[in-house]
Amino acid sequence: MLRTVGLCVIVISGIGCGFAMSNELGRRKKMLEMILQMISLLRGEIRYGNKSLYDAFTGASGKLEGRYREFFILTAQEMKKKTGASFSTIFRECAGRCLDLSCLSQEDRNRFYSLGDQLGYLGLDMQMKQLDRLEKETEYAIREFEKDFCEKRKLYRSMGILGGIFVAVLFL
Repeated sequence: MLRTVGLCVIVISGIGCGFAMSNELGRRKKMLEMILQMISLLRGEIRYGNKSLYDAFTGASGKLEGRYREFFILTAQEMKKKTGASFSTIFRECAGRCLDLSCLSQEDRNRFYSLGDQLGYLGLDMQMKQLDRLEKETEYAIREFEKDFCEKRKLYRSMGILGGIFVAVLFL
């Protein structure tokens, strides 16, 4: 009886691990899409609203929800304090406080942080070019990610189920 319960727990654990990995892929996809949305909002606020970086973050925050909104508001507040820190530093610190970037790959994180590195000290034209470049890179990353997205989700779920069953069979 106890052995049967143990085997069931092992199988359920394997299934849980597979579904957790599958959900992690979903989180990464959503985060990449939100980064793309943030870039688009900033680009629109700067280009069409002809706003400063502070005003762009403040204006764009109204179009976002949850922790992304908090990130934009906190970044704008930190810029307003004028502590002498570079925008790149402010951007990274605020992202660390508000956003959970652990689901992103190192390359995705570097691309996101490069947004903060490239804004703030360039002229309007250069900022627009940087935002356009980052938007294209992020769109490309999303397209590449989506190519295998469904297959990877199924694979993780199947491997979790099969892994749990395999370990349970080993203990028989």
